[in-house]
Amino acid sequence: MKKLSGWFGAKSGAILAAVLVASMASIASAQSVEDLIEKNIKAQGGREALTGLKSVERKGDVNLDGTFGQMEGSVEEVVIPWKKARRSLDLAVFVQDEGWDGETAWRDGMMGLQKLEGAEANQIKQSTELNPLVSLAESETKAEKLDDETVDEVEYYVIKLMPKDRPEIKLYIDKKDDLVKRAVLKQNNPQFGEVEIIAETTDYQDFGKVKLPTKNKVQIGDLFVIETTYTDTKVNGDVDETIFAMPSDAPAGDAN
Repeated sequence: MKKLSGWFGAKSGAILAAVLVASMASIASAQSVEDLIEKNIKAQGGREALTGLKSVERKGDVNLDGTFGQMEGSVEEVVIPWKKARRSLDLAVFVQDEGWDGETAWRDGMMGLQKLEGAEANQIKQSTELNPLVSLAESETKAEKLDDETVDEVEYYVIKLMPKDRPEIKLYIDKKDDLVKRAVLKQNNPQFGEVEIIAETTDYQDFGKVKLPTKNKVQIGDLFVIETTYTDTKVNGDVDETIFAMPSDAPAGDAN
């Protein structure tokens, strides 16, 4: 009887442990979309730290690989978070500047100086968002939790964002550190039609009170892949905000 009692006690303990593990897994998988959003914002430094940034200035190396060949160059970006953006790309044979001053989006490149509208303007506006989950209410964006996914052996929580004026986007939050590492959306391009865009943001590092990714890889359909490694990042520096304004040259035409 003692042996039976001991066996039963050990067995019941194992069963209880299994039940607890299963319950914990169930609770983890049942996290609400609100919980996941707050955990992600906290992991990146917190809402107050992110929205309190005065500016972010970045320089980096760019590698572009496409059906037309491979190009290497540099990029410089200046952002007033959630307000203004300026980006300068230099690939030697291809040079392009673009910006958003809070009202007007523009691009100066191979097609000349253009005022941008629609999807192209939204792309530049989005570059001001250090974390798209911070301003969901202000942008009237709905969020929905999807089934978890595993991509390249990394386990993710998945959230679908449904913005009012932009395409739907799926954000992949790494279960290990609660940081967004992947985003997938479909977008209409004036030249190529609808394409799937997959963006991967990795190698987060601390800059002041916030974490920012120092590497990103953007795959645009089967057309090309752009990889950026930021080698220099400065936060809260003084910025001459005239750099965000559209140059005064007469535009070559609107890009709709």
